[in-house]
Amino acid sequence: MTRRHDRILFLLLLLFSLSSCQKVISIDLNQTSPQIVIEGLVNDQGGMDSVVINMTGDYFTPSLYFQPITNATVVISDNAGDVDTLRQDSANGVYYSLRPDGAPGITYSLKVIANGKEYDAVSTMPRKVDIDSFYAQPSASLFGESGYDFYVVFKDPPQSGNYYRIIPHVNSIPPDSIRGGRGGIFIADDEFTNGNEITFRFGIRTDRNDNSAKIGPGDTVKVDLLSIDKATYDYLYTLRNVIAADQSPTSLSPANPNTNLTNGSVGYFSAYAMDSRTIILR
Repeated sequence: MTRRHDRILFLLLLLFSLSSCQKVISIDLNQTSPQIVIEGLVNDQGGMDSVVINMTGDYFTPSLYFQPITNATVVISDNAGDVDTLRQDSANGVYYSLRPDGAPGITYSLKVIANGKEYDAVSTMPRKVDIDSFYAQPSASLFGESGYDFYVVFKDPPQSGNYYRIIPHVNSIPPDSIRGGRGGIFIADDEFTNGNEITFRFGIRTDRNDNSAKIGPGDTVKVDLLSIDKATYDYLYTLRNVIAADQSPTSLSPANPNTNLTNGSVGYFSAYAMDSRTIILR
């Protein structure tokens, strides 16, 4: 297998991990030796806070297995004085919290001690922005594809500096069939829309010859609107660029995504507020 093919396989694994908002596995493409990866999430939904810790594989010898880091010390604290030491979920590198819902305006700090090193990050949860409406319209292309265009409508707050992630959940449709975000990553900011109504569109197209990923009347579609901080937005934005750059036949191993974690860790820590809507296609 060529190095180019190895790269494609590696990014396919990355895209698969992005299909869940609870697990976003980034890969250090610039290192040939394994490196620690930390993904920490705090939200306002309750019972969903978690931290996933594992090691990357070697970029030049990709593997389907990423070694989990067990027996780490994982602590999430906030500026309201609450401190929570997370519990380990068996031996899969997942640590979870039993704390109450997170709250907008609160600043959360993550501390991870693993393999003799300490890693830290800070994230402030933005206020939640509600979805005003979510709807779909049938669509077709000139290339024999059919599907739907989906529209997420919400009002941006009057204060500037708001950032969003949009996560669609559509049956078993793979991320690469969802149009509108590179690598299945859908993000937006209010640089040019501050204080205005925002309509975010993404499309799902299914090949008429592919019966394994059809979408049509009766299917349930859910969308999550995450209000995220700038550090999370920057991480996702640069991760999209990593994925896009790697699709170029002339690209070298691209730079690693930005991170708010210290001490050389790959990954990110995000405190976010979320609103969701579900529709049934007709």
